[in-house]
Amino acid sequence: MNGFVLTWLTFGLMLAVFGARAWVVETNRGRLATGGSAQRGLTLAAAGSVLLVVVMLTLNGGIELVQLVSGGQTDVTAPAEPLPGQDPAVPVAPAGGQPAAPAAPAAPAAPAN
Repeated sequence: MNGFVLTWLTFGLMLAVFGARAWVVETNRGRLATGGSAQRGLTLAAAGSVLLVVVMLTLNGGIELVQLVSGGQTDVTAPAEPLPGQDPAVPVAPAGGQPAAPAAPAAPAAPAN
């Protein structure tokens, strides 16, 4: 299973825990006692599930960002739309292409006698 699927499953788990906690809180409303151990436990589980979703999102996005930066290449080589005044049939050179070659050094001046 890849990180994308695990992140969505973690998000679904978080929603289920929030739903269970809401059900426990609402069904406890008619009682005179304050929140019981189930409510406290589900509150901790909800906080843990939020933390887990944040960690999963950070890891998955962070790993992809590091791969894009360290690889130095992207799949995009041309803009999605042509620039104004440009023929769409002519390909556009990538912006991060090879740098221009340095200019040749000037010839030394002839010595004066």
